[in-house]
Amino acid sequence: MPNLRINLSLRLFLAALLSTAALAGGATPARAIPADSQIEIVLDQFTPVVPKVKGTLRISGRVLNISGRSIENVSVQLRVAESPITLLSTLAEVSAADLISDVDDDSSSIDATRTLITSALAPNQQGFFTISIAFADLGLTTPGTYVIAVEALGSIAGVDEFDERKGIERTFLPWLPTGSGVAPIGVTWLWPLVDWPARNANGVLVNDETPNAMAPGGRLYELVKVGADYPGRVSWFADPELLQAASAMAQGYLVQEDGSPVAGDQSDAVLGWLTSLRSALDAAATVTQTQSQLRVLPYADVDATAVRRADLATDLIRAVTQAPIISRAAIGTPIAETAYWAPGGRIDKQTAELLVSSGVRTVIVSSRAVSTASSAPALASISTPVGALTAVLIDPVLADLLTTPKSGADEVILARQQFLAQTALLATSATGPARVVVAPLNARWAPDPQLLKDLLDATSAAPWLSMQSIDELLTATPAFADRLNYGQLAKQAELPTAYLQQVMKAQGRLQQFVAILDDPAAISVGFSQAMTRTLSSAWRSQPTTGRTLLKQINVELIEQMGQVRALSKGTITFSGDSGQVPITLANDLDQSVTVSMQLVGVPAARLESPPVTDIVIAAGRKVSVEVEARVIGGDPLPVNIQILTPEGDKYGIPSTITLASTAYSRAASWVVGAAFAAILVFVIVGVTRRIWKAQRSQQAGNPSDTVSP
Repeated sequence: MPNLRINLSLRLFLAALLSTAALAGGATPARAIPADSQIEIVLDQFTPVVPKVKGTLRISGRVLNISGRSIENVSVQLRVAESPITLLSTLAEVSAADLISDVDDDSSSIDATRTLITSALAPNQQGFFTISIAFADLGLTTPGTYVIAVEALGSIAGVDEFDERKGIERTFLPWLPTGSGVAPIGVTWLWPLVDWPARNANGVLVNDETPNAMAPGGRLYELVKVGADYPGRVSWFADPELLQAASAMAQGYLVQEDGSPVAGDQSDAVLGWLTSLRSALDAAATVTQTQSQLRVLPYADVDATAVRRADLATDLIRAVTQAPIISRAAIGTPIAETAYWAPGGRIDKQTAELLVSSGVRTVIVSSRAVSTASSAPALASISTPVGALTAVLIDPVLADLLTTPKSGADEVILARQQFLAQTALLATSATGPARVVVAPLNARWAPDPQLLKDLLDATSAAPWLSMQSIDELLTATPAFADRLNYGQLAKQAELPTAYLQQVMKAQGRLQQFVAILDDPAAISVGFSQAMTRTLSSAWRSQPTTGRTLLKQINVELIEQMGQVRALSKGTITFSGDSGQVPITLANDLDQSVTVSMQLVGVPAARLESPPVTDIVIAAGRKVSVEVEARVIGGDPLPVNIQILTPEGDKYGIPSTITLASTAYSRAASWVVGAAFAAILVFVIVGVTRRIWKAQRSQQAGNPSDTVSP
């Protein structure tokens, strides 16, 4: 018995430790069968969502034998805590408790609910149950949040003397009927529509994720469908790029497939999605009697932390200022505001300052990202040297409830009951007006549609909750932010430095291209927006797609830049050491360009050639220019034809010709001729001297020739 107590205490300690860690990290423990269970209990129904004094609690579900042995006399019964819980940390402790746990010490079984399911439940066999009891018979005397459980009992022949607990499913029952005296807390639902902006500069989709998400059953489809059923009760946010993409795709689109663009087949579905969204926004504006219920993010949900670190602040400013213009053109709805949804729910102080400088006044973050002196605020004011930034603070536990994947009705029920318990505890513990923000930390959320409906219905029906729009929330006085919590994990989640450097190189290329165009807007807008899409926070979670997008944009850009090029090839020979080099430049673009051009020797020291500036080439035309050049040295010289921007920056990939000079070959002939003449003179002089010496010697050796007899 002492060993049993030690093991039980150890399990309880570990459960409490895991619960504390889950709360500290913001993660809601995923549903797990309590340790040592021999029967799994699955809830299929738990009604009503909001208890009433004269109502009846109905719970139905299944029991499944997971022990590997037959279990006899299987029955279920209800257990209810005798007093309500008062601490939020208890929610995690209950969810993580084992089969036998002291979290049940304050509860007792209700004998009237005990129901025999079967006299014997074979391994892997399941049985069904229904429990029905009036709330008045539960013994709930004090308003509050109670732990309630379905307990499975049974015995294994030869092991158990009596029926023992073989399984348990614990959840929560808020009991705050009308007249409990609890002031309702304001609940603000934020409803983001954001996707992965995988469109290249030509508007071709890198993959078909976005149109599929807008088609019936897709993630974005379900979000609009559910949100539209609750006009005025959810606050809409959207990425302008998504609205722009939908508007374009509704008229037909191309998607990359095996390296080639093919026609997409979801245009009708995309049009239907866009129409549904417009209707939902119109309905929301009518209910709230406002001009617009749509807030937008910076274009492509650009990653503000990344652009700040890469010194690309101009890109954020452009994304912020263009957001309402692009959105209204795409959807035809007025825009209420441009806000920033922080990736992972966190930003640092430098990014907050940049956001304010860019024109953003509202940022969506986790409540754990901001330290304040207030208890559980929904708003905080972040002070920066250039102005204040209002932070809307998401409850991270509720955010996890929304976004943790659900595999069935049982997990939806448990998540719903935990949501109700969490908000009920906030309401009962509040000492003044309380507010809570319900939203995902990741704007690219994929919640269970049924869970969303259940939670929205509960928010509307629960007497301790009051729907509050973001417009109403923003009228409240925010708490002062003492500190922004941005740690190492947040830094590690940022877009990689190497990727940002590749984006910057591509931007440099684009600047070269734009610099030569006489009408930059005609081409640069598509490329500029595509470049902004490469800076999206989306590529934190899908880095491979981000790199693929950047690669495609680079290929498109290099191809476009290659339309302005030098056609000259081959070898040009000068009659002297200098001359005129004829160069032909072509412009296959549909607009005129202005360029400069310079010849660059390889090596450069062997060529003297001034640049030719202000060369205007009409659309689809060619021009020839004569370039002065002087070659130094006699060997043929490779020369790059380097096109330049009007500012003198290098443009594109240079073409190559070869320059040669005949001046050095003639000079060499003259040198050889002079040397031959000199040698000939030396030979003649030498021969003459030898003849002269020979004659002198002969005269000296024959005196008779000079004396008479």
